[in-house]
Amino acid sequence: MKKNLLLASIFLVFLLLKSNCISAQIALVPFINDVTKVTDITNCGDDRLFIVEQAGKIRISDLNGNLQLIPFLSISNKVNDSGNEQGLLGIAFSPNYLSDGRFYVNYTNNTNETVIARYHVLINNPNEADSLNEEILFKVAQPYTNHNGGSIHFGPDGYLYIGFGDGGAGGDPGNRAQNLQVPLGKILRIDVNTLQGYRVPESNPFYGSPTANPLIWAYGVRNPWRISFDRLTGDLWIGDVGQNVLEEIDFQPASSLGGENYGWRCYEANSPYDSTCNLPLTSYVPPVYTYPHFPDCSVTGGYVYRGARYAALYGKYFFTDYCSGNLRSLTPTDTGGFTLKSHGFFGYYSYTTFGEDKYGELYLGKNTTGVFKMIDSSCTPVALISYQDTIFANGNSYKLTTPFARGLTYQWLLNGLPLAGASSNSYLATISGKYQVMVADSCVNFSKIITLVLNKGEGFEMYPNPTTNSTLLLWSSEFPQNKRLEVFNPAGQVVVNKEIDLNDLNYTLATSQYRKGIYFVRMTINEKVFMKKLVIK
Repeated sequence: MKKNLLLASIFLVFLLLKSNCISAQIALVPFINDVTKVTDITNCGDDRLFIVEQAGKIRISDLNGNLQLIPFLSISNKVNDSGNEQGLLGIAFSPNYLSDGRFYVNYTNNTNETVIARYHVLINNPNEADSLNEEILFKVAQPYTNHNGGSIHFGPDGYLYIGFGDGGAGGDPGNRAQNLQVPLGKILRIDVNTLQGYRVPESNPFYGSPTANPLIWAYGVRNPWRISFDRLTGDLWIGDVGQNVLEEIDFQPASSLGGENYGWRCYEANSPYDSTCNLPLTSYVPPVYTYPHFPDCSVTGGYVYRGARYAALYGKYFFTDYCSGNLRSLTPTDTGGFTLKSHGFFGYYSYTTFGEDKYGELYLGKNTTGVFKMIDSSCTPVALISYQDTIFANGNSYKLTTPFARGLTYQWLLNGLPLAGASSNSYLATISGKYQVMVADSCVNFSKIITLVLNKGEGFEMYPNPTTNSTLLLWSSEFPQNKRLEVFNPAGQVVVNKEIDLNDLNYTLATSQYRKGIYFVRMTINEKVFMKKLVIK
């Protein structure tokens, strides 16, 4: 009784706090000052930030902005940063970094080549890399000092993706972005899950082609200045710097098989650029957003916000422009499009890169000095279990989760009532029902109600039961054979006799036309008969 009163009291306090929430307003707050010309910011899966300086150093900070004095990696003697777009440009940690200690860098060397190299952390010092043992995977000669690209990221498939610009100058004089035999003007994809070197994934779109470079994943980009993956959906976002007129954002869904042509130099965004090009508009993938120059001039691609602190930002792809400092976001719509929002101007000629910490919070690095953290004045944290209204799961339990951040308070509810002891960002559900999570900071947010239907291996499951209008029947995917459904009324008469297609994993049984009472549902699955009681009220 006391426990129930305590839960009810907590619930009431959360409701009172909710009224104090304010509307969203983004701010960029100083996070670290003592870093210069930041080109990349990332994490390795723990509570550290790794900050890449263009001149050839990688610095470590904790999540309170405390910068370590000794660099994690210093290869300034190998790095040529004399050009505005040259230098140490990117870092990517192995998905298994906490066990294998491997990471990869993208830099311009002293002979004007892009170098993709592998390094290891020191065995006896997690805050320092072994700078003396570099393994160069490959080099690419750069004909000019600009358009080096530099992004390097692991995708959800475990492969390493590398963004290359078209080689520089202006207008892609060598037409390299459309030339499938060279790596410039491309997104490359390699498999580094090897003891040494790398492999070419057989699923690359040009694998085995005698006329194309097998490393190419996508092509027709001018200078992809920053690419990133949505950590939740696996979608790839590309900020591609334009020539003289238009900047563009490209989007590649996680379901892509690669091979996209984003159009450069035939097109600058959606606008024809090369009059001698024979590529029709319909043969390339257009950008999902473009914007003109002046005061804008050069897009800086960012990330989709998947942090837990700011519900108003969740699911938005953030990017900015180097010249204007205009911070914008794109949000996918239900119809397949994107909604644009401008969040204000935050300083001219400043922001060169975005970064993401372990928890999904976002940071921006400056071309001069410093790193800023993106915050929202709204006090509403993220409370999200699933975008689906109903989750079907086979087994005796299912783990429900919501995004985590330190300092947030969680409370799970089942059928509208708080669950005792369910106060973390995850809950192991063992019964079917309607679940919701409450997340609190200085105010509270409630997730939408999610219906969880568990099939515990008893042939099939029904939910809800009792019911009035309908119930959902769910069975295991281990039963691919045709299934027969029979429903008997209280008098023992058959009111439903239906063969269910082998591809269906669930079936909605309408019940509103039947009288109240106890019915029996019989399903024959794989020559086994299962019978359950259904109460219609």
